[in-house]
Amino acid sequence: MTEFIDNRIDNFFSDRELYKLSPFNLEDLRDCILLEIIKDAYDEAEKKQSIRANRGNDADDLRMRDSRSMKYAQHYRSLQYEHILETTGAEVKELLPDDVSTMDGKLDGHKISGMQYFELNTMSDIPLLKAIVNKRICDVKSISNDVFIAYMDEYQKLIDRLIDMLDGDDEDVIFATIALFTLEWKYKVELFYQCAVEAEKHKTKEIPTERIGLLCAELPVPVHAGRTIIHTESRFVMHRLEIVPHVYEDKDQAWDEIKDKFFEYFIAKYYIKREIVHKWSLPEYFVTHIDRSKWAEFFRVHYDLRKIYKPKEWNNFRIRYVRNLYKAMIKEMPKPKL
Repeated sequence: MTEFIDNRIDNFFSDRELYKLSPFNLEDLRDCILLEIIKDAYDEAEKKQSIRANRGNDADDLRMRDSRSMKYAQHYRSLQYEHILETTGAEVKELLPDDVSTMDGKLDGHKISGMQYFELNTMSDIPLLKAIVNKRICDVKSISNDVFIAYMDEYQKLIDRLIDMLDGDDEDVIFATIALFTLEWKYKVELFYQCAVEAEKHKTKEIPTERIGLLCAELPVPVHAGRTIIHTESRFVMHRLEIVPHVYEDKDQAWDEIKDKFFEYFIAKYYIKREIVHKWSLPEYFVTHIDRSKWAEFFRVHYDLRKIYKPKEWNNFRIRYVRNLYKAMIKEMPKPKL
């Protein structure tokens, strides 16, 4: 499968030597594509059951917590569904809630996977994540610097537990890799901390939103001399921290080269996913034909996410800069009424 994706990438890039330097090489791009295939395969293979079955008991406090978490998460999933439909015309029906209005629906309840239940729990148990989504993290009056650091420390404990799982068995490695990828993709803690460190080095308070957006945002990417626009997300979680020092360099020509290469990566990835991954149902192929031990081995060798995590030393400048990054880079959305 690695060779198969490599061959497809060669159709887009005739000379691999041109991509040995920034932003990162084509083998790294291939690994990003394979990571997303395995993530989709994992989602497809995961057993889905009621929230109660995932919880394992009917304790009132936990049941009420899960109900609130489900409503909170579904609010933002529904907004995401509407946004995708508006910008691309695609209906991602997986983002819509289960129909529990009928008697059968009420008996079955909401069906979610173990990973989805983990994500609900992290939203409830890790206050940083909700503070990022609702942008309270941006306001020092809502969250003081001391509370900001406490939130970050609590989040780091979750990350440390997941990193420990990377030394576990195959299932631990698969679960932890996908969980770490999703957390960093959605909440950008490592990326924004490294941006703050670089900004401090360069003694700048400026937020270069266009450059940082290239690393973490949803982007309209022009193709065919600008006549066509594709909408895609920057999910290069494993390698984007390598680009952060370039974000703060005052060299437009060097950055233009990085931007051009990123756009070429986005276009290649978009068409490979559309014309091969989805058309040939590669996630389903992984589920039925590739043993999960191979998934885990790929993650151990090619996508060891512990490499992106560094010890953090917070100071007033870095806290303020990260707050401003979330203010600039996180989309404003209506808050749920719970």
